[in-house]
Amino acid sequence: MLTKLKQLFTSGGVKPATRQRHGAKRSRPLEDARNEDIDSFIEAVYHADAKGHSPWVLRDKSVLDTLRRALEFTVNRQVWMQRENGQVVHWQGRLLALRHGEGPPLGMVLVCRPDDEAAWQLKFFYISREWKGSGHGTRLLMAIRRSLSGVPLQTRLPLACHSAIDSLEAAGFTRQHVDALEVASYEAPAQWDE
Repeated sequence: MLTKLKQLFTSGGVKPATRQRHGAKRSRPLEDARNEDIDSFIEAVYHADAKGHSPWVLRDKSVLDTLRRALEFTVNRQVWMQRENGQVVHWQGRLLALRHGEGPPLGMVLVCRPDDEAAWQLKFFYISREWKGSGHGTRLLMAIRRSLSGVPLQTRLPLACHSAIDSLEAAGFTRQHVDALEVASYEAPAQWDE
């Protein structure tokens, strides 16, 4: 009993349930996406766009072409390009995949940040339709937190994205606030107890 209390008080204030949730099931490591994975990512963006949950509106071919080029640049150079104040800026970027063996990705995540001092921004993540509902979303998010350990991770999602929000919260992200458009901001701290 004394040992349990000591562990509780020396764990940095992390609740036992949180510690068990993070350490209970180790997720597969993420790997850098390949050029052939970009089509899967864009297909997931299309599905999210149809529900109004995508950060990109792909109804215009020029937007799709720009997204494809930005993803190719990220895969090949780990640089994410985006518009800021009417100009194209280059941020650090990673497109990472969760997969079994050499098969297609079970899910993917796109993160970017302006420089080494900034938090990573989780731009988009998805789990393939055939793998939804089996906890892979949480595993994907826990794996990205491990991969980017030492740096906070932030994202914004519409409240209507129920399963994505459930995965975020299960992976240790906390809601910071909700804006007038019902978009919630979430953050995962830099350090966390495994």
